Amino acid sequence: MSEDDDKWEEEQTAERYPWLYGVAETPYEPPGHQLSPHHQKILDLERAKLAARREVAEEHGEDYHNLDELTDEKLPTLNFRRYDNLFLARPAMAFLKQAKGKPKRERRLFSNFWLEGELCVLFAETGCGKSVLAMQIARALAGGKRFEPFEVDVEPARVAYFDFEMNDEQFTKRYSSNDEPSQEDDDLFPDGLIRCPPQMLRELPPGFEDNYDFLISSIVNLVEYLGVRFVIIDNLTWLSPNLESSRAAQRLMQTLANLKNGLGVSILVLAHTPKRFSRSPILIAHLHGSKMLSNFAESMFAMGTSRRGNRIRYIKAIKYRYSPDRDTETEVATVRIGKEGSFLGFTFENFTDERSHVGWRHRETSAARPEFVRKVEELVLRQFTQREIADELGVSQTTINRCLKGKNEEGSPVSL
Repeated sequence: MSEDDDKWEEEQTAERYPWLYGVAETPYEPPGHQLSPHHQKILDLERAKLAARREVAEEHGEDYHNLDELTDEKLPTLNFRRYDNLFLARPAMAFLKQAKGKPKRERRLFSNFWLEGELCVLFAETGCGKSVLAMQIARALAGGKRFEPFEVDVEPARVAYFDFEMNDEQFTKRYSSNDEPSQEDDDLFPDGLIRCPPQMLRELPPGFEDNYDFLISSIVNLVEYLGVRFVIIDNLTWLSPNLESSRAAQRLMQTLANLKNGLGVSILVLAHTPKRFSRSPILIAHLHGSKMLSNFAESMFAMGTSRRGNRIRYIKAIKYRYSPDRDTETEVATVRIGKEGSFLGFTFENFTDERSHVGWRHRETSAARPEFVRKVEELVLRQFTQREIADELGVSQTTINRCLKGKNEEGSPVSL
C-alpha cells in the first residue's frame, strides 16, 4: 500500500471515528441507537467534562488537561487551572506582579468596620437598631445620603437588601411621615437600593430538597440577575435558626463565603444576640455561634445600648482585617437614633470610651448633682419633654420631675 493510500485511509478513519482523533465535540453516539440509562449517564458525564475543559482552556489560553509533564521552560508562564482540580498554581512572583498597581487596601464601605470584598457580621440585641443602621449603610452605598463621618471609598452601586425582619406595612410605617408616604419621600432611597423581602410559598418548587437549598439558590439567582455589588442579609437567624450548632453555623458561613467569592460581592449579615449583662463591654462571645462565625467572617462589628439614654447607641469594632485608626478596645462611635423627615436613622455624636456607655443607670453622686441639674435645665430650654430628658440622661422620669419641682427659694436643687 502506497503512502497516499495510507493517508487516505487515515483520513477516512478520522472522519468516521472522530472521537478517536480528538476532533469531536462530543463522544461518539451511534446514530439511531437508544442508549441504556447507565450508558446515557456516562455519555452526559463525558459531554460535561469536555465542555468544562473547553471553557477553562479558552479562559486561560493553555489546556493543562492535555499537558502531562511540566517542564522548566514552561515555569515562567505557568498558570495552571483544570476543571477537575481544586487548586490554581502560578509562580509566586506572578502574584506579586499582578498585584502591582492595585490598591494596597480594600476600599471602605463603612469606614474600617466593613471593607470591600469582605463577609462582615453586624450583631446586637433585639430592638437595638441594627436594621436601621444597615439600611442607612445600604442607602449610602447605593448613592444616597452619606452617613457622616463614616467613610465610603467606592462609587455608588446596586445594593440588594434581603429583608426577613419587616413586612411591607412595617417598612412603610418606619420610613414615612405620619405613617403615610408623601411626595417628599420619593427621593428617600436611591433606585440602586433594592429591597428583597421573601414571598409566601405553599410548597417548594420542583428540584429542591429542602428550604435551605431553595433559599440559597434564590439569593444567588437574584444577586446575579440584579447585578448588585453589595449584599445585606437581615438577619442570620432566619437563614439558619440553629446557630448554636457548630455544624449548622459552619455550613451557613461556608455557603456565604462561597457566595461572596463566586459572585464577587461584599456581604453584610445581621445577627441577634441574647440580652447581655449591662455592665460588661460587648465581646465576640455574646454572639450565638461566635466561634464558627468569627472563623469565616473577615470583619465583625457590634451595636450596643447606652446608659446615657434610650436614644443613644454605640458602634464597636470587634474583628477587623487592618489596624483601625482608633483604639477599638476602648473607643467606640456614639450615635443617636431619630427621624430626619421620613427617614429613621442615626446621627453621629462623637468617639468616646465604651465605659461611658456600660453600667447601671445609677443616681448621681453629690459632686455631680450641680452638673446634672445644669443639664436638665439646658434640655428644658431646648424644649425637651420630661420623658425625653430622662431618656437623654439615663434616669427615671420621676427623678427629672423631682429635680424640676424640688428647688428651694434660693434656687438650689433638692437631693436626688
